[in-house]
Parts: sequence; C-alpha cells; structure tokens
Amino acid sequence: MKIAAVGDVHSPRYLGEFGRALNDCSPPDLFLLAGDIVDQGVPEEFAAVVSMIRDRLGTAFPIVGCYGNQEYTELRKAIASRVRDHVVMLDERDLILTIRGIRIGIVGTQGSLTEPTSWQRRNIPRVRTEFERRARRAESLLQRIRPSVDRVILLMHYSPCLATCRGEPERVVPWTWSRRFEELIRRESPDLVIHGHAHNSVVHEAWIDGTLVRNVSLPATGRITQLELWTDD
Repeated sequence: MKIAAVGDVHSPRYLGEFGRALNDCSPPDLFLLAGDIVDQGVPEEFAAVVSMIRDRLGTAFPIVGCYGNQEYTELRKAIASRVRDHVVMLDERDLILTIRGIRIGIVGTQGSLTEPTSWQRRNIPRVRTEFERRARRAESLLQRIRPSVDRVILLMHYSPCLATCRGEPERVVPWTWSRRFEELIRRESPDLVIHGHAHNSVVHEAWIDGTLVRNVSLPATGRITQLELWTDD
C-alpha cells in the first residue's frame, strides 16, 4: 500500500513548495493531511490545496485529514463544508477504509502538547484538562477500532514523541510534542502514526516500541512523504 502524507502547508505560505513537491509524487492509495494545511484558518486556502492534489494526482484515492492549530476551532465547520466532497476530516473521529484488500482504521485528532503555549494558557479555558481529554478520546477510539481492522493509523497534528522534534529550538520543544500521547501509543500500539507541527525537525522517523512514527511537516522534510507499507498483507 502506498501512503502519501503532508502537514504544515500553511497555504498560501508554502503553497509553491507544495506544488513543486507534488511533481515528485505519484498517485497513492491513500493521501493523509496532518494539519496546518492553511495559515490562520482561511477555508478557501484548504480547498486550494485539495484542488492542487486532485489536479496533479487524480481522484482515484481517498484523502483523509485532521486539523492543526492553524485550523481554528470556530472555522472548522466552514473548512469541512468546503472540502467535504473530496476530503474526510477527522476531528476526534475514526474511519474505516478498505484499500487493496486491507481494512485500515484511521483515528484523527489535533493531539495535545506536553505544555500549553502562553497563547493557549490565555485563550483556551482549562487547557491542560482539554489536552488530557483529547488523549483519552484518542485512546478510546483506538481501542474501539482495533478489533474491526487489519491496520491502525493515528493521524494527528502535534508530535507524540520527542524524537521527531529534534532540531527544534530547546525553548519550544515542550510546545511540539505530547508525553500523554506517547504513553497511550505504547499502550495501544497503532501500526503507524503520522504527524506534523515540528517545522525544524531533522529527524523525521522514529519508533515507539513497535509503532512507526513519521513527521510529515513540509517545512521539515521539504517533500511529500511517501510510504510503501504492508505489501505482504
């Protein structure tokens, strides 16, 4: 199975780079969007990114996304409405797809952080409690979906581990990853975790026990991440 994945297009900021990266990408079986596809919540920019994918790579594969911190909560319904004919947005939800005979369960979430940013502390009521709730919800969804599928993907924006944030300035590291999510991944063992958010990372792949974690942030990787997985299934 061929999976293509990207995060942090921050359209229109990196839309040119994204378009050039698409030139080196062949049509996948599944395309994953790991959040911050737009800058400052503009719904039209999300649609522009999706149109670029469809124009360059075709329509023969599903696109599944989660929201990042730049897809502001109050604008998510507008974003989902604009792209709903082409993208399934998973905002703390799950989805089951059958691709090449493999039942794939995908859990989508923005994720949480080890420490909230100063902006989050000022603007999100009880933000630490909210981060804990998101982790519990993701764990519940992973537990629910596992018996029904062959493979499980956790699609999130924030990183679930420190390893794929290496290269970020030390002062911002607590704002890039989540210890809570690392712990739940150790417990629930999804097969693959896709995330973005860590723009300056120099390590794009890590393992949490038996789970493969990939940072697909466009500013970090300079490309669309393409994975060939589960070819023996």
